[in-house]
Amino acid sequence: MIKTCCLLFLICFTCSSFAQTKDTYSGVVLTRINREDNGTDTARLLYVRNVAGDRLSIYTVNGGIVAEATAYRLMETNNGLWLYSTPLLPGQQIKDSLRVNFHDQTHTIVINTVDRYTLFPAFYARLKLEVQVKHSIMASLNLLSDNLGDYSIADALPLVNFRPHLAQQIQQARIITQRSQADMKDTWTCRYFYNKENKLDSVNASSPEEVRFHKKVRYNKNGTLTINTYSNIESRQSTNRAVSYGKGNHPPVKWRERYDETGKDRETISSVTLTWHDLGMLRELSPSNAEVLNLLKPIKTHETNKKHID
Repeated sequence: MIKTCCLLFLICFTCSSFAQTKDTYSGVVLTRINREDNGTDTARLLYVRNVAGDRLSIYTVNGGIVAEATAYRLMETNNGLWLYSTPLLPGQQIKDSLRVNFHDQTHTIVINTVDRYTLFPAFYARLKLEVQVKHSIMASLNLLSDNLGDYSIADALPLVNFRPHLAQQIQQARIITQRSQADMKDTWTCRYFYNKENKLDSVNASSPEEVRFHKKVRYNKNGTLTINTYSNIESRQSTNRAVSYGKGNHPPVKWRERYDETGKDRETISSVTLTWHDLGMLRELSPSNAEVLNLLKPIKTHETNKKHID
C-alpha cells in the first residue's frame, strides 16, 4: 500500500512538473532604430516563447500601438509536420503554413513539397531531432534564416538572425518561388561554401538568368563579424546590406542598407541598430495589446545572463 501511494505521488509530481514546464514562457524585446534622410523610426518587437519550444508569439509595436501580432506553432498533424502562422489582430493577412518533410536517405529537408535543403549528415540528424521530435520552432526558422523561398516569416527574422548561423549545416538547396506579377515560377540553385575551419564563407542563389541572393561572411581579426548580403526580387527591387556583429553576449547588431526600386528609379539608404532586452519569465504566451504595451514601458537594460531564447 505504501509503495503504491509513493508511486502515485511520484507520477502526479512528474506530471505536475511537466505541465508547469510546458506552460512556462520567456520574453525578449528587440528595439529597432531605423535612420534615413527623412527621419528616424523606432519599433519594438516582442517575442514570447514557451519553454517546450513549439510555440512563439510576435508583437510589433510602432508609434505606441501594436501594429502587428502573429502566433507561430509547430505541430504534427495527420498530414505531417506543419509550421502554422496565425494573425492575432483583425485586418492582418490570412493564416499561412509551411509543411516540413524529412528524407533520411539524402539528408534532405523539404519545405512545402518543393524547396529542398540538402544538409550535412551530422547536422541533419541534430535538426531532425530538434524539429521532428522536439518541435522546435527556432530550429526550423534557423534553417530558413536567409528567407530564400516564399515564406511568411519576416517578423521572426530579426530574432533568428540576431546571432549569425555559421556552422557547417547546408550543403546545397533548390528553391522555387512564384512571381508576383506573372503566372510563372523561378527555380534557384543555392550553393553554400565553407572555409578551412568549416565555417560559412558564402552563399549564392541564382538561376541561369540572374542572381537572387548572395551572402559573404568576413571574419575580422578582432573577433567581430561583417556579413554582406545582396537580394533581388524579380529584377524590380534589390537590397544591399552590410551587417556588423560585435563580441560578447547580445551586443547591438548594426547594419547599413541600400534599397533600390528599378521601375520607380528610387534609392533609399538607411542605417539600422538592433538591441536586445531580456524580459525573463512571463505569465502569458499571447498577452493582450494592453499587456504588451505595459511590458514595453519603460524598457530597462536587463542582465544578459538571464534565460534567453535560442
